[in-house]
Amino acid sequence: MRIAFFLFMISLTMIQCTSKPVEEKTPELLNMWIGTYTKKEGHVDGQAPGIFRSKVDAQSGDLKDQFAKSGIINPSFVAVSPDDQYLYAVSETGPDVDTTGYVYAYMITDDSLKMINRQPSYAFAPCHVSVHPSGKWVFVANYVGGVIAMYPVQETGALAMATDIQRFSGSGPNTARQEASHPHSVFMDPKGNFLLTPDLGTDKIMIFRIDTEAGKLIPADPPFAEAEPGSGPRHLVFYPDGKSFYVIHELNNTIVHYRFDPATGAATREQTISTLPSDFTGTSYCADIHLTPDARFLYGSNRGHNSIAIFSVDPLNQSLKAVGHQYTKGDFPRNFTIDPEGKRLYVANQNSSNIVQFNIDPETGMLEETAQYRVPTPVCLVFQ
Repeated sequence: MRIAFFLFMISLTMIQCTSKPVEEKTPELLNMWIGTYTKKEGHVDGQAPGIFRSKVDAQSGDLKDQFAKSGIINPSFVAVSPDDQYLYAVSETGPDVDTTGYVYAYMITDDSLKMINRQPSYAFAPCHVSVHPSGKWVFVANYVGGVIAMYPVQETGALAMATDIQRFSGSGPNTARQEASHPHSVFMDPKGNFLLTPDLGTDKIMIFRIDTEAGKLIPADPPFAEAEPGSGPRHLVFYPDGKSFYVIHELNNTIVHYRFDPATGAATREQTISTLPSDFTGTSYCADIHLTPDARFLYGSNRGHNSIAIFSVDPLNQSLKAVGHQYTKGDFPRNFTIDPEGKRLYVANQNSSNIVQFNIDPETGMLEETAQYRVPTPVCLVFQ
């Protein structure tokens, strides 16, 4: 096994950028953007300086030629615009820092980021950001405060003031974690017609039709899909045809397959499957979920068991079958990503401050470790 450690060069002053056009990436080299924690919070000892970027060799999968962008607190989640020109990042902060969290807009320049502007998130601990397929809208979920927001994107990539703010209420049976609404993410169906928000606090997947003309979120009919009481829905991923999606649940360590009506937004539960081995008796919390580009395999991360759960997907009915588990070679695998060709999977081990690279077996979906990289408190990994 080859262990590759690399050193991030961090500037204490503002990184100087130019306004040159975005460099076209070649098949040999891709960008990977890494969201992190920069300060100590109740659930994490943040140690990073800001947002990282690494170049990824498409042939070997190696991460190299990296830099860090400072000037933002806890950029835990990032998203790249469809045209690869802009990056959006949440600043996951609480009332100890400001009266609100923020979402930042950056221009991606040659090997750097240039801040454009920021907008308030209208609550605290914004924990997820996504960009509409058109590139004209950005959505943010706030874990504290029960709020999601919708922002127009201007021609410069700047975020305008939010045109819609949705506030949720309610609770769940887990009094320690579900005392209030906790929207944990904002995802769209493949066509960008609907926005789905897993609410960990209320055991609901809130569903909205996206009105791109008015800049509004219209509750679907019904307005949510119910999860199992106490399950804590966290993240989801759509099957490519838009007629199924899979939700990973943090509190009961399950993945649920839902049928989805792309005309109405209605969702119905089809299957529930555990992410943990049957003989595991310890404490663990699910985090992230992804499909391979060909939708043959689905993966979910287990924090505590410190593994990636591996499933095969039936192409006829999209049901899941457990294949196995892969130790992530680190602690607390927060999130992970799969390269655009579906050859490799990269895991961000938050508490051990390392990213681990795995090859994906194209026949079985099983994972084989090929490299490790030292990155302080990584959270989110996004290819550009």
